[in-house]
Order: sequence, then structure tokens, then C-alpha cells
Amino acid sequence: MRGLAWLHELRSFALVVLLGLLVATCLPHWLQFPPLLVEGETSSSVKDVSYRLVEEKVNVVLSESGEAEFSVFLSVENLGSESISSFSFVLEVTNISGLSIVNFSAPLYSYRTDVRRYDTIITINTLILPGEVGNFSLSFATSQAVMILYTYSQFVFREKVEVDVGKFILEVWLPPRCFLYSGGAEPFYPEPTSNFTDGERLFFKWEYDGLTAGDYLIFFLYYSPSGAEPASSVAIVPLPMYFSPLSPACALVVAAGSALCAVGVIGAVLFYKRRRKGFSDVVFPLLSDAEREVLKLLSDSGGVMSQREIQSKTGYSKAKVSVTVNMLEKKGLVEREARGRMRIVRLSGKVKV
Repeated sequence: MRGLAWLHELRSFALVVLLGLLVATCLPHWLQFPPLLVEGETSSSVKDVSYRLVEEKVNVVLSESGEAEFSVFLSVENLGSESISSFSFVLEVTNISGLSIVNFSAPLYSYRTDVRRYDTIITINTLILPGEVGNFSLSFATSQAVMILYTYSQFVFREKVEVDVGKFILEVWLPPRCFLYSGGAEPFYPEPTSNFTDGERLFFKWEYDGLTAGDYLIFFLYYSPSGAEPASSVAIVPLPMYFSPLSPACALVVAAGSALCAVGVIGAVLFYKRRRKGFSDVVFPLLSDAEREVLKLLSDSGGVMSQREIQSKTGYSKAKVSVTVNMLEKKGLVEREARGRMRIVRLSGKVKV
């Protein structure tokens, strides 16, 4: 009996030790402060700290090597009744270099970057008083914004809007002497607000007012680099921003160019048919992380899933799953069909993951 009692006490003691270890391990995570707490406050006394972006302007200059140089201007307005000690900006890239941050109207104490699975969080420690606006500029470079696909390149910019934005502007400068690509796909998405050329580079601008937290932005530009043969486009020449009626000589040149482009398209189609067998093996590594994950998930599930199942398995938002599947469908890698309220996604026959 004494032996049994001793064993019972030993088990109780072991249980207490185990519970103590669990509490000691988890307690620091339970007590983590929200990112916008005023310095010195604890989670039990959260104050009214909130902000919005009066303006977010993203300027991107693309190089012939595929690297993208970003300059981001952020105008942060404190909407709460307490000072803001830090705020975060999320980039949907995981590899950036040469990060530099400059403050214009608010102090900049420090900043840090936290790389996650698919994005990077830049946290800026500052001091923005209630009702005031802090302006900051970020610059960095990345090679993850451009994918080279056969004879053309694809620029992609994605951003999930974390807080309300009064005005959003994206400006993109393509590499010098490039072509806009339109061989079987629209050369850009969505339609730019404006564009022009300085004779060397093409410039595109998108501008939106009144974005709300939770919106998801995605932009595409397809172009052929300098020296490549355009599929169905005309090389950039030093022309004014607006088109004017062509002279007879110019019209003849354009007609001849169009004929050559038609021959190029036919050749490209024949070449594609010969290489179709290895299409997936070449393109798959060049897709975005989200697109690759969806394709692998579909392959592991027999090639057919609902969008709701994809959302559940990946943990993505409904909007991100919809955008990702939509892009895969445009690239001919998946097919979609509606079954009542359910959206079914199916791998196309040419995909071998």
C-alpha cells in the first residue's frame, strides 16, 4: 500500500512539473504586446493607437538583369488619441538588399526586418503624435519581382493592404529599349492610369483613391528585353507620348513590321508545340511561391480541389486564393468550373508537378 501511495505521489509531482514547464514555455508568447502599443504599456492597458496611410507611392525601376530597384514613400497619419511608437510595412518578397529608410517629418529611432515564409515585415520605430503625420521613404532592391519566361519577362507586384490608404500610386519604369509583349496575353494588368516613353524607357502608372484594409493589389507587366524579337509588338522608338496620324512612309514601315511579326508568331507557335512536353518543368520554378504551392497541392490531391479546400489547406485569404487561381488559369495551368456555389479547380493536361 505504501508503495502504491508513493507511486501516486510521484505521478502527481511529475504532472505538476509538466504543467509548470508548459506554463513557462507558453506564457511569454501569451504576453506578447501588440505591434502598436505605446512604449511602456502592457497588454492589459492597451490605449487608442491607430493609423492610416495618407499616401503610399511605390516607384520601381527595372534593369536588364531582372533586378528591381524600389523607392517607397509612406505618409502615416495618427488617427488615435495616443502616440504611435512603431508601425509595420509588409513586402511580398523574401529577399531584399540595400534597405535604406529616411525620415522626413517624424523621428526614426530604429527599424528591423522579419522574413516570413512568403513576405518580409519592415517595422519602423518612431514617434508620431496624435493627429500628426509622419513621412518616410524606403529604398531597396530585389530580384524576386521579375521572372524571365522564354522570350519575354514578367514583372509582378503584389500587396495586401494592411490599413486604409487615402491614395495609392505605383510607377514602373521598364528596362531601356524594351518591347511591350502581347503574344497571346495582355501586356499589362490592370489597365494603367497613364503611360509614356522618354525614348529609352516605357513608363506605366496606376493610381487609386480610398483603399481599405484587406484589399489585395496585384499588377503584371509583360515585356521583351532589349535585343529580343517581339512576338507581336513594335520596338520602342523616340515618339511623343500621344500617337499622331502616320505618314505614308511610316505606314509602309508599320505594315512591313506587322507582316514580320505575324511570321514570328507562327514560328513561336510551332516552336511551342515541339517543346510542349517540357513546358511544366521549365515554367514551374519561375512561378510565384503561392502559385507553386497551389499546383503542388492540386497534384497531391489528384488534380482536383475546390477553392474553399485550397484556402483551408494553404491558410491563404479568400481573395489571395482567387487571385492566385485566376493567374494560373490565365497561364493555362489550371481550369475552373462552377458547381452550384462551389468553384472547382482542376490541373490542365500539360502540368506535371
